[in-house]
Amino acid sequence: MATDPSTQHHDDRNHDIKVYLLLLALAVILIVVMALVYVTYQYPALAAPLGVGLTAAAVLVTGLGFAITRR
Repeated sequence: MATDPSTQHHDDRNHDIKVYLLLLALAVILIVVMALVYVTYQYPALAAPLGVGLTAAAVLVTGLGFAITRR
């Protein structure tokens, strides 16, 4: 069975878009983490609330990851 060249090009383009979105998401996550580190460094009293918030976010992201991979 022959493959359609336009379908292969479309799949390559979708893969490229997914890679770019992943890189964008990683950049945003890095900026948010750097901002939280800065706030925690400048205002040590916020370390406990930020820790609780980050723990909750980590649990939610992990759950979302499992939900996406099981689909």
